[in-house]
Amino acid sequence: MVNESDVQLVELVLAGKNDAFALLVDRYKDMVFTIAVGLMRHREEAEEVAQDAFLKVFKALPKFQGKSKFSTWMYRIVYNECISRLRRKKANLVSIEDVSYHELPDEWDENGPEWAQKEERKKSLHEAMQQLSDQDKTIVMLYYFENCQVEDISSITSLSASNVKTKLFRARKKLHSALVHVKKKELIEY
Repeated sequence: MVNESDVQLVELVLAGKNDAFALLVDRYKDMVFTIAVGLMRHREEAEEVAQDAFLKVFKALPKFQGKSKFSTWMYRIVYNECISRLRRKKANLVSIEDVSYHELPDEWDENGPEWAQKEERKKSLHEAMQQLSDQDKTIVMLYYFENCQVEDISSITSLSASNVKTKLFRARKKLHSALVHVKKKELIEY
């Protein structure tokens, strides 16, 4: 069942095999949590949002029509859940406290130079991402870390495709400038 496509897993869940939903959760839990952390103030709130969003996804599975990718449909539910909670709390959108990155390969030595360089790049990227607005961070994360297409991001964020492209272009420029600034600051401190 692990090699099944998202649509096949949805069909299995709808047929009463609820353990197939656990595979969907496992497949998307990292990005769901990353989106939630990116929009919520606290890690604990992000965990609650992620749990509630997965519950909503499970209840809404019969409504999934397959017109978009399952991941896009699900990320839209997560995004809406975050926005709804923020509106209820009348809170301001805040920066990402934790950006989830792919784990280092098992064969890497944690004390080796490759690991240190990768950690330094992650730290620099994280610091530079703090310079972006929350919406820009979400768009960058979806595009680069989740490999979502512009049309998918448009569906998730309710922005037009051209607006997503514009925001992505501007976010890349801001991110580049922020990375240059971070590197200059590191050189000065060094």
